[in-house]
Amino acid sequence: MKEKLKSKFKYVVLFVILFIPFIYSFFYLKAYWNPYGKGNIDNLPVAIVNEDTGDKANSLIDGIKDSKKLKISVVSEKDAEKGLNEGTYYAVIKVPQSFTSDMESANNDNKKHATITYSPNQKSNYLASQIINNVVLTVEKNLDNEVNSKIVEGLTDSLKEVPGSLDTINYGFNKLSDGTNKLKDGSKKLYSGTNELATNYSLFNNGINSVNDGASSLYTGAKSLDDGLGILQSSLSNIDLSGLEYLGQSVTLLNENEKNFNNGLQSYNSLVNFAISNPDYLGITTSVLHNYNEMIPVTDYTLAEYINSVGTKLGTSSNAIASGVSSLNDGINGDGSQLNILKTKLSELQSGVDKLKSGSNSLVDGTSKLTMGINTLNKNSNQILNGINNLNTGVDTLNNGVLTLNSSISSAKNELSSKAKDTKESIKKVETLSEYSSKPVNVETKEVNEVSSYGTAFSPLFISVGLWVGCLMMFMVLYYDKEERFGVFSISDNRLVKKTLAYHGLITISSVILALCLDLFLEFDVTDYKLYYGAFILIANTFMAIIEFLITNFKDIGKFIALILLVLQLAASGGTFPIETVTKGFRWMNNYLPMTYSIRLLKEPLVKINKSLLTNSLVVLIVIFIVFFVLNIIRDFVKQKRLTN
Repeated sequence: MKEKLKSKFKYVVLFVILFIPFIYSFFYLKAYWNPYGKGNIDNLPVAIVNEDTGDKANSLIDGIKDSKKLKISVVSEKDAEKGLNEGTYYAVIKVPQSFTSDMESANNDNKKHATITYSPNQKSNYLASQIINNVVLTVEKNLDNEVNSKIVEGLTDSLKEVPGSLDTINYGFNKLSDGTNKLKDGSKKLYSGTNELATNYSLFNNGINSVNDGASSLYTGAKSLDDGLGILQSSLSNIDLSGLEYLGQSVTLLNENEKNFNNGLQSYNSLVNFAISNPDYLGITTSVLHNYNEMIPVTDYTLAEYINSVGTKLGTSSNAIASGVSSLNDGINGDGSQLNILKTKLSELQSGVDKLKSGSNSLVDGTSKLTMGINTLNKNSNQILNGINNLNTGVDTLNNGVLTLNSSISSAKNELSSKAKDTKESIKKVETLSEYSSKPVNVETKEVNEVSSYGTAFSPLFISVGLWVGCLMMFMVLYYDKEERFGVFSISDNRLVKKTLAYHGLITISSVILALCLDLFLEFDVTDYKLYYGAFILIANTFMAIIEFLITNFKDIGKFIALILLVLQLAASGGTFPIETVTKGFRWMNNYLPMTYSIRLLKEPLVKINKSLLTNSLVVLIVIFIVFFVLNIIRDFVKQKRLTN
């Protein structure tokens, strides 16, 4: 009875060995087939401590709950800290009291950054902290988008006010343009007036120059008359009967002086004629002239009155001189009796000459003052003329500047009006910017060789590991069975070639069972069943050839090498993390490990077939299989031949 049980038990062992690759692969893959899916990731417990006095934290919590990626519990800070340390929660998210006010400060001058404290307990489970961290980063991104939307909304509202401001500025420019137009007209009239003033004053200045010349001539004539009267007075005071012979000479000299006086009188007449032809200037008073020359007495007379006064004096003196000269000529030309009369008249003449001399002195003094005053007036008139000319030049410059200003303002007004219109059109573009800025970029995921689940992605690795472990367990259990219950599989059986073929047959059956069960019990989406089953069989036989070579040739050392290869392939075959992220010392091994190519081969029927990758992986695995299988067969023939001899 006991022997029968032992005999039946070996079949149980064989059955279990056939299912070792399936057991290893299936249970691991099933447990972690879709850890990020619904019903799994949303079981991760996370505590939230909400101290916010506003409503933004509630929106945050609702957003995390709606994402259904975490199991959220809102607790007190004390309970959160206790649960985090005891492992009740994988992480704690703390929302501060100022969270809402800080977020709403985006549109204020005093902007503050809203802060959320995220505290993961990495000791509880490192991967859980990474998963939760990704969720928090997503929440942070959503909050950033919300704040950006608020900022853009405020900016948009401000921009919408710009057209109104531009309209106000445009209105101001219109008023300014109207003012500059009036300024332009006024400047034009001012320039015309100053130009006319300069022309008329130039004529007046020429008249002043003529008056100045006439006054100088009048002074010269009056001075000559005064000098002649002085000589006449001196001669009369020294005259006697014996000096009558000189009387003719004096008369001759007197006639010459009379001519000089008449010349001065003619200059005076020129002055009077100018004054008559320019009546606008007769109103100048001698008090004004006194301002130019203190020698002119200050009176209330106008220039016309002053000229009339001087003319009266000149007329009186001229008549007296003419009368005296006429009488003197009569006396000289008559008989002797006239000399007596002449003597009598000489005394009268002496008295008249003295009076005439006194009047002549006053006339010289007056004409001197008149000359100096008119000379001063002439100098100041020239300065006034220069000033008027400078004023006219300045007004011309001002007029040109006003024209330029008016043109510039007109251009600016037109440009502003055009830009204001363009701005209104441009503002329309930002009206929906707030909504757009909340999600400016839509990431459209277009999968290339899409993997249906987390388990599918890791299946090539764990199927390969399961087949390697299955091959290793077959040799550990069957090959080294001390009771030698498994016939040709035992180490003591000398049918070496048949033994090699038997192990390959056994692992082929095991690989088919593995492929069939995984397809039945897992959510595989096989793209090509021939390739699917063929890949399982090829990989299983390749691993079997390698492990058989190691164990049959190196015994216990071979077992150790097979285990080392298993560990190295787990690390460096690229079945989990990208090979580029593996420690640099392991990267060079990748191309020399058989599991690298088994993983690549299994991806083809499970995801999408890439012929170039498929061909490369098939060729490498076939070459490895042939090399080790041939080496094993050769060894079996050689060793079996020795045993038969």
